[in-house]
Amino acid sequence: MRLPFLTFFVFISLLLFSEKISASEIIFSKDSIAPGVIEFETPSAVDSLEHRMRGRVDIKGYRIQVFLGSYAEAKNFRAKFLTNGIPIPAYIQQNTPDYVVKVGDFRNLLEANRYFSEIKQQYPGAFIVADKIESTRSVRSSE
Repeated sequence: MRLPFLTFFVFISLLLFSEKISASEIIFSKDSIAPGVIEFETPSAVDSLEHRMRGRVDIKGYRIQVFLGSYAEAKNFRAKFLTNGIPIPAYIQQNTPDYVVKVGDFRNLLEANRYFSEIKQQYPGAFIVADKIESTRSVRSSE
């Protein structure tokens, strides 16, 4: 008994309080729409990020994983790795709940193996993993 009464009340209130809109108010004529130019204002930080990322394309490749642990340990490990004399970029990636340090941007397994023997001497727990790499930072292009 309550539901039909409530439905009837809502229906009647909508009919009484709704405004009638004529068709001329809804239809836009072509004359009322003027062509224009849209300009976007972005913060300088966004422009800077866009400029740095322009031209980078992630492609399938290989990296060498050398560390797994907490974020603080991964930061320290990466800093030490970058000062060890091997000219390879190092990355920290989250591997929930831990973080990993991966090194290199190798386009193929042969290229990764060339550096792997050198890295394995200093970091015995290192191993090669398939990963997305940055094409602009390839080891081959920096030689």
